[in-house]
Amino acid sequence: MKPGWLRRFANGLVGLSAFDALFSLLEEGVRAATGTLWLAMPRSVIAELVLAGVVASLPLMLLSPRLPVAVFVPLAVATLWLTSGAAPLPLWIASPTLLGVAGCAIQLAAVGLAFALIRRHNGGRRWWFDAASPGAPAFAWRHSLGLGAAFAAVGLPAALLYLGVALATWLQIVTKGFVAFDLDGVSLADRHYQRDGREIRLVGMMHIGEPDAYRALTRTFARESTVVLAEGVSDRHARLADTLEYGRAAQALGLAPQQDLRAYLVDDDDPDALPPRWPVVRHADVDASVFSPATIACIRWAGGIWDAEDLTSAALALVEGIRTQDPQQLAAFQAEILDLRNAHLTEQIRAALGEFEHVIVPWGALHLPAIEAAVLSWGFEETSREVHPLIEWRTVAAALL
Repeated sequence: MKPGWLRRFANGLVGLSAFDALFSLLEEGVRAATGTLWLAMPRSVIAELVLAGVVASLPLMLLSPRLPVAVFVPLAVATLWLTSGAAPLPLWIASPTLLGVAGCAIQLAAVGLAFALIRRHNGGRRWWFDAASPGAPAFAWRHSLGLGAAFAAVGLPAALLYLGVALATWLQIVTKGFVAFDLDGVSLADRHYQRDGREIRLVGMMHIGEPDAYRALTRTFARESTVVLAEGVSDRHARLADTLEYGRAAQALGLAPQQDLRAYLVDDDDPDALPPRWPVVRHADVDASVFSPATIACIRWAGGIWDAEDLTSAALALVEGIRTQDPQQLAAFQAEILDLRNAHLTEQIRAALGEFEHVIVPWGALHLPAIEAAVLSWGFEETSREVHPLIEWRTVAAALL
Protein backbone atom coordinates (compact mmCIF):
# COMPACT_ATOMS: atom_id res chain seq x y z
CA MET A 1 0.00 0.00 0.00
CA LYS A 2 1.30 3.41 -0.95
CA PRO A 3 1.95 6.11 0.17
CA GLY A 4 3.78 5.19 3.35
CA TRP A 5 1.73 7.45 5.63
CA LEU A 6 -1.51 5.78 4.53
CA ARG A 7 0.01 2.32 5.09
CA ARG A 8 1.13 3.33 8.57
CA PHE A 9 -2.31 4.77 9.33
CA ALA A 10 -4.09 1.60 8.15
CA ASN A 11 -1.80 -0.79 10.05
CA GLY A 12 -1.82 1.47 13.10
CA LEU A 13 -5.61 1.63 13.23
CA VAL A 14 -6.03 -2.15 13.05
CA GLY A 15 -3.21 -2.72 15.54
CA LEU A 16 -4.51 -0.11 17.97
CA SER A 17 -8.02 -1.61 17.72
CA ALA A 18 -6.58 -5.01 18.65
CA PHE A 19 -4.65 -3.52 21.57
CA ASP A 20 -7.77 -1.64 22.69
CA ALA A 21 -9.83 -4.85 22.73
CA LEU A 22 -7.18 -6.79 24.67
CA PHE A 23 -6.53 -3.95 27.13
CA SER A 24 -10.27 -3.52 27.66
CA LEU A 25 -10.57 -7.23 28.40
CA LEU A 26 -7.74 -6.92 30.93
CA GLU A 27 -9.42 -3.91 32.56
CA GLU A 28 -12.73 -5.80 32.84
CA GLY A 29 -10.91 -8.70 34.50
CA VAL A 30 -9.05 -6.47 36.96
CA ARG A 31 -12.24 -4.61 37.83
CA ALA A 32 -14.17 -7.85 38.39
CA ALA A 33 -11.39 -9.42 40.49
CA THR A 34 -10.36 -6.43 42.62
CA GLY A 35 -13.10 -3.82 42.26
CA THR A 36 -10.51 -1.20 41.36
CA LEU A 37 -10.73 1.21 38.44
CA TRP A 38 -7.06 2.10 38.05
CA LEU A 39 -6.99 0.86 34.43
CA ALA A 40 -10.17 2.71 33.47
CA MET A 41 -8.43 5.97 32.57
CA PRO A 42 -5.84 4.52 30.16
CA ARG A 43 -8.57 2.30 28.69
CA SER A 44 -10.67 5.40 28.00
CA VAL A 45 -7.71 7.19 26.36
CA ILE A 46 -6.99 4.24 24.08
CA ALA A 47 -10.67 3.94 23.14
CA GLU A 48 -10.78 7.64 22.25
CA LEU A 49 -7.75 7.22 19.98
CA VAL A 50 -9.38 4.27 18.22
CA LEU A 51 -12.60 6.22 17.77
CA ALA A 52 -10.70 9.18 16.33
CA GLY A 53 -8.92 6.86 13.91
CA VAL A 54 -12.16 5.21 12.81
CA VAL A 55 -13.83 8.58 12.22
CA ALA A 56 -10.81 9.69 10.18
CA SER A 57 -10.96 6.49 8.11
CA LEU A 58 -14.45 7.25 6.80
CA PRO A 59 -13.53 10.29 4.64
CA LEU A 60 -10.28 8.58 3.62
CA MET A 61 -12.22 5.58 2.32
CA LEU A 62 -14.56 7.93 0.50
CA LEU A 63 -11.73 9.86 -1.15
CA SER A 64 -9.32 7.07 -2.07
CA PRO A 65 -9.70 3.42 -3.14
CA ARG A 66 -6.33 2.74 -1.54
CA LEU A 67 -7.97 2.25 1.90
CA PRO A 68 -9.90 -1.01 1.36
CA VAL A 69 -13.59 -0.63 2.17
CA ALA A 70 -13.99 -4.36 2.87
CA VAL A 71 -11.40 -4.13 5.64
CA PHE A 72 -12.32 -0.90 7.36
CA VAL A 73 -16.10 -0.55 7.05
CA PRO A 74 -16.84 -3.58 9.28
CA LEU A 75 -14.24 -2.36 11.78
CA ALA A 76 -15.76 1.13 11.74
CA VAL A 77 -19.31 -0.18 12.15
CA ALA A 78 -18.34 -2.39 15.12
CA THR A 79 -16.37 0.43 16.80
CA LEU A 80 -19.09 3.04 16.38
CA TRP A 81 -21.77 0.60 17.55
CA LEU A 82 -19.86 -0.37 20.69
CA THR A 83 -18.92 3.24 21.44
CA SER A 84 -22.54 4.37 21.20
CA GLY A 85 -23.84 1.80 23.68
CA ALA A 86 -24.20 -1.38 21.61
CA ALA A 87 -28.00 -1.24 21.68
CA PRO A 88 -29.93 -3.48 22.09
CA LEU A 89 -27.23 -5.69 23.66
CA PRO A 90 -27.77 -4.30 27.22
CA LEU A 91 -31.33 -5.67 27.14
CA TRP A 92 -29.98 -9.21 26.79
CA ILE A 93 -26.94 -8.96 29.08
CA ALA A 94 -27.84 -7.43 32.42
CA SER A 95 -24.46 -7.83 34.12
CA PRO A 96 -22.16 -4.84 33.44
CA THR A 97 -19.11 -7.12 33.61
CA LEU A 98 -20.52 -9.63 31.15
CA LEU A 99 -21.65 -6.79 28.91
CA GLY A 100 -18.13 -5.36 28.93
CA VAL A 101 -16.59 -8.74 28.16
CA ALA A 102 -19.09 -9.28 25.34
CA GLY A 103 -18.12 -5.89 23.89
CA CYS A 104 -14.44 -6.85 24.02
CA ALA A 105 -15.20 -10.16 22.30
CA ILE A 106 -17.12 -8.40 19.54
CA GLN A 107 -14.29 -5.92 19.04
CA LEU A 108 -11.75 -8.77 18.89
CA ALA A 109 -13.90 -10.53 16.31
CA ALA A 110 -14.04 -7.35 14.20
CA VAL A 111 -10.26 -6.98 14.46
CA GLY A 112 -9.76 -10.65 13.58
CA LEU A 113 -11.95 -10.18 10.52
CA ALA A 114 -9.89 -7.12 9.53
CA PHE A 115 -6.61 -9.07 9.79
CA ALA A 116 -8.08 -11.95 7.78
CA LEU A 117 -9.24 -9.57 5.07
CA ILE A 118 -5.84 -7.87 4.99
CA ARG A 119 -4.16 -11.25 4.55
CA ARG A 120 -6.59 -12.09 1.75
CA HIS A 121 -5.91 -8.66 0.21
CA ASN A 122 -2.18 -9.51 0.26
CA GLY A 123 -2.72 -12.87 -1.41
CA GLY A 124 -2.11 -14.79 1.83
CA ARG A 125 1.37 -13.33 2.21
CA ARG A 126 1.12 -11.17 5.37
CA TRP A 127 -1.30 -10.07 8.08
CA TRP A 128 -0.59 -6.36 7.56
CA PHE A 129 -0.23 -3.94 4.68
CA ASP A 130 3.24 -3.50 3.24
CA ALA A 131 4.77 -1.69 0.27
CA ALA A 132 4.11 -4.72 -1.94
CA SER A 133 0.39 -4.87 -1.14
CA PRO A 134 -1.84 -4.61 -4.24
CA GLY A 135 -2.10 -0.99 -5.27
CA ALA A 136 -5.07 1.12 -6.28
CA PRO A 137 -5.45 4.56 -7.87
CA ALA A 138 -5.14 7.49 -5.50
CA PHE A 139 -8.52 8.78 -6.59
CA ALA A 140 -11.40 7.46 -8.70
CA TRP A 141 -14.67 9.27 -9.32
CA ARG A 142 -16.60 6.02 -9.66
CA HIS A 143 -15.33 4.80 -6.28
CA SER A 144 -16.08 8.07 -4.46
CA LEU A 145 -19.52 8.52 -6.00
CA GLY A 146 -20.49 4.88 -5.44
CA LEU A 147 -19.33 4.81 -1.84
CA GLY A 148 -20.92 8.21 -1.15
CA ALA A 149 -24.22 6.97 -2.58
CA ALA A 150 -23.98 3.83 -0.45
CA PHE A 151 -23.34 5.90 2.69
CA ALA A 152 -26.34 8.10 1.89
CA ALA A 153 -28.68 5.25 0.89
CA VAL A 154 -27.71 2.77 3.57
CA GLY A 155 -25.66 4.58 6.21
CA LEU A 156 -28.07 7.42 6.96
CA PRO A 157 -31.21 5.25 7.28
CA ALA A 158 -29.21 2.75 9.35
CA ALA A 159 -28.02 5.54 11.65
CA LEU A 160 -31.59 6.80 12.12
CA LEU A 161 -32.83 3.27 12.76
CA TYR A 162 -30.08 2.72 15.30
CA LEU A 163 -30.94 6.00 17.00
CA GLY A 164 -34.48 4.71 17.48
CA VAL A 165 -33.23 1.36 18.77
CA ALA A 166 -30.82 3.09 21.16
CA LEU A 167 -33.58 5.34 22.51
CA ALA A 168 -35.92 2.37 22.95
CA THR A 169 -33.17 0.41 24.71
CA TRP A 170 -32.43 3.33 27.03
CA LEU A 171 -36.11 3.76 27.91
CA GLN A 172 -36.58 0.07 28.59
CA ILE A 173 -33.52 0.02 30.86
CA VAL A 174 -34.23 3.21 32.85
CA THR A 175 -37.88 2.21 33.34
CA LYS A 176 -36.81 -1.35 34.33
CA GLY A 177 -39.17 -2.79 31.75
CA PHE A 178 -42.28 -0.80 32.65
CA VAL A 179 -42.26 0.22 28.99
CA ALA A 180 -41.05 -2.32 26.43
CA PHE A 181 -40.43 -2.29 22.69
CA ASP A 182 -40.58 -5.24 20.31
CA LEU A 183 -41.21 -5.92 16.63
CA ASP A 184 -44.95 -5.38 17.03
CA GLY A 185 -44.89 -2.10 18.93
CA VAL A 186 -44.79 -0.62 22.42
CA SER A 187 -46.18 -2.39 25.48
CA LEU A 188 -46.73 -1.39 29.10
CA ALA A 189 -45.96 -3.52 32.14
CA ASP A 190 -48.62 -4.07 34.81
CA ARG A 191 -47.17 -5.50 38.04
CA HIS A 192 -49.13 -6.65 41.08
CA TYR A 193 -47.81 -6.56 44.67
CA GLN A 194 -49.55 -7.90 47.79
CA ARG A 195 -49.19 -7.69 51.57
CA ASP A 196 -51.68 -8.33 54.40
CA GLY A 197 -54.72 -8.45 52.13
CA ARG A 198 -53.80 -5.23 50.29
CA GLU A 199 -52.78 -5.02 46.65
CA ILE A 200 -50.81 -2.38 44.74
CA ARG A 201 -50.70 -2.36 40.95
CA LEU A 202 -48.00 -0.35 39.21
CA VAL A 203 -48.91 0.24 35.57
CA GLY A 204 -46.50 1.90 33.18
CA MET A 205 -48.02 4.65 31.05
CA MET A 206 -47.07 6.96 28.19
CA HIS A 207 -48.57 10.29 27.18
CA ILE A 208 -49.53 9.15 23.67
CA GLY A 209 -50.92 5.85 22.42
CA GLU A 210 -53.86 4.18 20.73
CA PRO A 211 -57.26 5.13 22.25
CA ASP A 212 -58.57 1.57 22.21
CA ALA A 213 -55.46 0.39 24.05
CA TYR A 214 -55.94 3.01 26.78
CA ARG A 215 -59.59 2.01 27.10
CA ALA A 216 -58.86 -1.72 27.27
CA LEU A 217 -56.21 -1.15 29.95
CA THR A 218 -58.35 1.18 32.05
CA ARG A 219 -61.30 -1.24 31.98
CA THR A 220 -59.13 -3.74 33.92
CA PHE A 221 -59.19 -1.29 36.85
CA ALA A 222 -62.90 -1.93 37.51
CA ARG A 223 -62.94 -3.76 40.82
CA GLU A 224 -64.61 -3.21 44.16
CA SER A 225 -62.67 -1.27 46.81
CA THR A 226 -60.25 0.06 44.21
CA VAL A 227 -58.69 3.49 43.90
CA VAL A 228 -56.75 4.72 40.89
CA LEU A 229 -54.12 7.33 41.77
CA ALA A 230 -54.01 9.42 38.62
CA GLU A 231 -51.00 11.30 37.31
CA GLY A 232 -51.22 14.87 36.06
CA VAL A 233 -49.70 18.08 37.41
CA SER A 234 -52.45 20.53 38.29
CA ASP A 235 -51.98 24.22 37.53
CA ARG A 236 -54.18 26.26 39.84
CA HIS A 237 -52.17 29.44 39.29
CA ALA A 238 -51.76 29.05 35.50
CA ARG A 239 -47.96 28.85 35.69
CA LEU A 240 -47.74 26.34 32.85
CA ALA A 241 -50.15 28.13 30.52
CA ASP A 242 -51.30 24.87 28.86
CA THR A 243 -47.80 24.11 27.62
CA LEU A 244 -47.93 20.31 27.95
CA GLU A 245 -50.08 19.41 24.97
CA TYR A 246 -49.31 16.22 23.07
CA GLY A 247 -52.03 16.37 20.44
CA ARG A 248 -49.93 17.58 17.51
CA ALA A 249 -47.20 14.96 18.02
CA ALA A 250 -49.76 12.22 18.60
CA GLN A 251 -51.70 13.10 15.46
CA ALA A 252 -48.52 13.05 13.36
CA LEU A 253 -47.94 9.46 14.49
CA GLY A 254 -51.52 8.34 13.99
CA LEU A 255 -52.08 8.17 17.76
CA ALA A 256 -53.93 10.16 20.40
CA PRO A 257 -52.91 11.84 23.66
CA GLN A 258 -53.89 10.11 26.87
CA GLN A 259 -57.18 11.46 28.24
CA ASP A 260 -58.47 11.68 31.79
CA LEU A 261 -58.80 8.09 32.99
CA ARG A 262 -62.46 8.66 33.86
CA ALA A 263 -63.24 9.09 30.17
CA TYR A 264 -62.13 5.53 29.42
CA LEU A 265 -64.31 4.08 32.18
CA VAL A 266 -67.51 5.38 30.58
CA ASP A 267 -69.13 3.68 27.61
CA ASP A 268 -68.07 5.84 24.66
CA ASP A 269 -71.18 4.81 22.68
CA ASP A 270 -73.50 6.37 25.26
CA PRO A 271 -72.83 10.07 25.94
CA ASP A 272 -75.27 10.01 28.87
CA ALA A 273 -73.67 7.01 30.58
CA LEU A 274 -72.59 7.47 34.20
CA PRO A 275 -69.16 6.36 35.40
CA PRO A 276 -69.12 3.10 37.38
CA ARG A 277 -68.91 3.15 41.16
CA TRP A 278 -65.56 1.39 41.05
CA PRO A 279 -62.81 2.30 40.67
CA VAL A 280 -62.52 5.64 42.43
CA VAL A 281 -60.17 7.92 40.48
CA ARG A 282 -58.16 10.24 42.70
CA HIS A 283 -55.69 12.93 41.68
CA ALA A 284 -52.33 12.04 43.26
CA ASP A 285 -49.94 14.50 41.64
CA VAL A 286 -48.53 17.84 42.75
CA ASP A 287 -49.52 21.32 41.66
CA ALA A 288 -47.24 23.41 39.46
CA SER A 289 -46.95 25.95 42.30
CA VAL A 290 -44.32 23.69 43.96
CA PHE A 291 -41.95 23.96 40.98
CA SER A 292 -39.11 26.44 40.74
CA PRO A 293 -39.04 29.03 37.92
CA ALA A 294 -36.22 27.06 36.24
CA THR A 295 -38.33 23.91 36.19
CA ILE A 296 -41.31 25.81 34.80
CA ALA A 297 -39.05 27.10 32.03
CA CYS A 298 -37.89 23.56 31.24
CA ILE A 299 -41.49 22.32 31.12
CA ARG A 300 -42.37 25.09 28.69
CA TRP A 301 -39.34 24.15 26.59
CA ALA A 302 -40.47 20.50 26.54
CA GLY A 303 -43.99 21.61 25.66
CA GLY A 304 -42.64 23.56 22.71
CA ILE A 305 -40.93 20.43 21.41
CA TRP A 306 -44.07 18.32 21.66
CA ASP A 307 -46.18 21.02 20.04
CA ALA A 308 -43.76 21.75 17.19
CA GLU A 309 -45.29 21.94 13.74
CA ASP A 310 -42.93 19.36 12.23
CA LEU A 311 -40.03 17.05 13.07
CA THR A 312 -37.42 19.57 11.96
CA SER A 313 -38.82 22.28 14.24
CA ALA A 314 -38.96 19.82 17.13
CA ALA A 315 -35.33 18.78 16.57
CA LEU A 316 -34.15 22.39 16.41
CA ALA A 317 -36.03 23.23 19.62
CA LEU A 318 -34.52 20.18 21.31
CA VAL A 319 -30.96 21.06 20.27
CA GLU A 320 -31.38 24.70 21.26
CA GLY A 321 -32.72 23.75 24.68
CA ILE A 322 -29.89 21.30 25.35
CA ARG A 323 -27.35 23.91 24.28
CA THR A 324 -28.72 26.56 26.64
CA GLN A 325 -29.35 24.32 29.68
CA ASP A 326 -26.47 23.75 32.06
CA PRO A 327 -26.06 20.43 33.96
CA GLN A 328 -27.17 21.98 37.26
CA GLN A 329 -30.45 23.16 35.72
CA LEU A 330 -31.12 19.73 34.22
CA ALA A 331 -30.32 18.02 37.54
CA ALA A 332 -32.69 20.36 39.40
CA PHE A 333 -35.36 19.74 36.75
CA GLN A 334 -35.07 15.99 37.21
CA ALA A 335 -35.18 16.32 41.00
CA GLU A 336 -38.47 18.21 40.86
CA ILE A 337 -40.13 16.40 37.96
CA LEU A 338 -39.25 12.93 39.21
CA ASP A 339 -38.05 12.86 42.83
CA LEU A 340 -40.39 15.46 44.27
CA ARG A 341 -43.45 14.00 42.56
CA ASN A 342 -42.43 10.44 43.49
CA ALA A 343 -42.18 11.43 47.15
CA HIS A 344 -45.66 12.95 46.98
CA LEU A 345 -47.03 9.85 45.23
CA THR A 346 -45.65 7.43 47.80
CA GLU A 347 -47.45 9.36 50.54
CA GLN A 348 -50.66 9.16 48.51
CA ILE A 349 -50.22 5.40 48.15
CA ARG A 350 -49.69 5.01 51.91
CA ALA A 351 -52.86 6.98 52.61
CA ALA A 352 -54.88 5.03 50.04
CA LEU A 353 -53.87 1.68 51.54
CA GLY A 354 -55.76 2.63 54.69
CA GLU A 355 -58.99 3.15 52.70
CA PHE A 356 -58.96 0.67 49.81
CA GLU A 357 -58.01 -2.95 49.23
CA HIS A 358 -56.63 -2.28 45.75
CA VAL A 359 -54.44 0.70 44.86
CA ILE A 360 -53.64 1.19 41.18
CA VAL A 361 -50.87 3.55 40.09
CA PRO A 362 -50.96 4.15 36.29
CA TRP A 363 -48.09 6.62 36.00
CA GLY A 364 -45.39 7.49 33.52
CA ALA A 365 -42.92 4.61 33.27
CA LEU A 366 -39.96 6.78 34.32
CA HIS A 367 -41.54 7.23 37.76
CA LEU A 368 -42.24 3.59 38.50
CA PRO A 369 -38.81 2.08 39.25
CA ALA A 370 -38.50 4.36 42.31
CA ILE A 371 -42.11 3.68 43.31
CA GLU A 372 -41.54 -0.06 42.93
CA ALA A 373 -38.49 0.16 45.21
CA ALA A 374 -40.59 1.95 47.84
CA VAL A 375 -43.40 -0.60 47.59
CA LEU A 376 -40.98 -3.51 48.02
CA SER A 377 -39.36 -1.78 51.00
CA TRP A 378 -42.78 -1.74 52.70
CA GLY A 379 -42.88 -5.53 52.63
CA PHE A 380 -45.02 -6.00 49.53
CA GLU A 381 -44.10 -8.89 47.25
CA GLU A 382 -44.69 -9.09 43.53
CA THR A 383 -47.31 -11.75 42.81
CA SER A 384 -47.92 -11.43 39.08
CA ARG A 385 -47.29 -9.26 36.06
CA GLU A 386 -49.01 -8.61 32.76
CA VAL A 387 -48.19 -6.77 29.55
CA HIS A 388 -50.62 -4.44 27.77
CA PRO A 389 -50.03 -3.34 24.15
CA LEU A 390 -50.19 0.43 23.70
CA ILE A 391 -48.85 1.25 20.23
CA GLU A 392 -48.57 -0.86 17.09
CA TRP A 393 -45.80 0.01 14.64
CA ARG A 394 -48.16 -0.53 11.72
CA THR A 395 -50.33 2.33 13.01
CA VAL A 396 -47.33 4.65 13.15
CA ALA A 397 -46.05 3.48 9.75
CA ALA A 398 -49.44 4.11 8.15
CA ALA A 399 -49.48 7.67 9.53
CA LEU A 400 -45.92 8.46 8.46
CA LEU A 401 -46.16 6.89 5.02
